[in-house]
Amino acid sequence: MESLFTLQYTCLLVFAMLMLQLLVSRLYQNSTTPQYEKSRLLLAATMLILVVHYALQIKFKLRANDDNVGTVFNTLFYPIANYFLACSIIQLQSSRKTTRRYAIVGALACLSIVVVFAIGWYTSGNMALDGMRGIIFAMFALSMVYFMTSPTIILRRTQHRINNDTGGDISTYDRYTKASYLLLSMLSSTLIFAVTWRPALYVVGPLMLFTVFLFVSSFVALGFNMAPVEDVLTEDETYGNASDYYNELADDDPTTISTGQIEKISIILGQWVANGGFRDSSANIGKLSQQTGISRIRLSQYFDQYLNSTFRVWLSGIRFAEAQRLVKAHPEYNNDTISIYCGFSSRSQLYKIFNDNTGMSPREWREMQS
Repeated sequence: MESLFTLQYTCLLVFAMLMLQLLVSRLYQNSTTPQYEKSRLLLAATMLILVVHYALQIKFKLRANDDNVGTVFNTLFYPIANYFLACSIIQLQSSRKTTRRYAIVGALACLSIVVVFAIGWYTSGNMALDGMRGIIFAMFALSMVYFMTSPTIILRRTQHRINNDTGGDISTYDRYTKASYLLLSMLSSTLIFAVTWRPALYVVGPLMLFTVFLFVSSFVALGFNMAPVEDVLTEDETYGNASDYYNELADDDPTTISTGQIEKISIILGQWVANGGFRDSSANIGKLSQQTGISRIRLSQYFDQYLNSTFRVWLSGIRFAEAQRLVKAHPEYNNDTISIYCGFSSRSQLYKIFNDNTGMSPREWREMQS
């Protein structure tokens, strides 16, 4: 009994502190996006739901007095918490259309569990639900699997787009996405079995706390070091203000790009580079489409079919060439100055691109050239 109380009380304190961390970190993050702030609120709501859950468990000793009542209570709260958690992930890394569709389906799943719980409580007269306990557990298991698989599929799809179409440093996104995979898989797979067997809670509980802590830490770190990706994740085509360019580049076959289109796109992108567009550290394929008037589809086709590359690799090559020129021509420039001038989001990104291409740091490469 004391072990159960200790575990529940520890969970309550940890989730309360994580909720406080999410809210307080807002005061120190000045460059986030509206999508990130919505995700923060959804994640804080997840922590609040779990705090309320464990507070009620402790106050009324639901699990301590009756394992069946504790199981039913867990199957009522955990899907709702997992739903808000999954929504916070999808909100940050998906388009509005995808987020809205998932939110509606998930809300209906949670509502159906609440309705079955209410019906079972009314007909049986107790929270153990008697004969309906198996029904609500089956609904709980299916919903947890859905809340694990759907966001994972969405994350994998959008991560590919972010990797290809974002020009900034996305290492924080990579860490956040990996933490998301771990968290969703951990919660959904283990809680399905742990809620029915008290000894399993003593193993799953600490692991769950560690995983949630890792995820929240990754989320907060992302807020301090995130590259804007909302233009990458939108499902709407944007052509910018120069619609004449797009009209000139359109033809009857939208799946291939012609020689004439390649020449025009090359000229337009050459002008964009000459005007210093690559120096914008937040550049991505969506912003490039808006600034040049070329549709994202045509840009993707140009990079894929003509250059056999991606926007990210193409932009990285331009920035690396400019960094090489500056390192060699201006030895008085420090690495921070070169990073900013070339469009790198940080000095570490400059070091990484030099190491990837030359196996040396900028200073070592300059010394070798001299």
